[in-house]
Amino acid sequence: MYWVRVSDLDKLVRRFRENGLCVGRHSYSYRLFYKGKVVAGLHLYPGYREASLRLYRVHRDLAEAVRELIIMVIRDVFPDYKIVVKWYPPGNP
Repeated sequence: MYWVRVSDLDKLVRRFRENGLCVGRHSYSYRLFYKGKVVAGLHLYPGYREASLRLYRVHRDLAEAVRELIIMVIRDVFPDYKIVVKWYPPGNP
């Protein structure tokens, strides 16, 4: 089993905030806000070393503006994680 230190979970919050995103964390789940709008949800699966990023279509323009930034921050803090990116709700743009 692969465990994550709480300090690394908090480090992810700090890095997002340093890069202009507002973020809330509960356990392994995060809500990401940009310009006052929720743009993404993130959930970490330490046992699988996977990060599931859901970008919200309701604010697609804002989500697209920060998508690469979010991925960069995740890779910085958890470099060995696979990042799965999905749009929510699923479907055509």
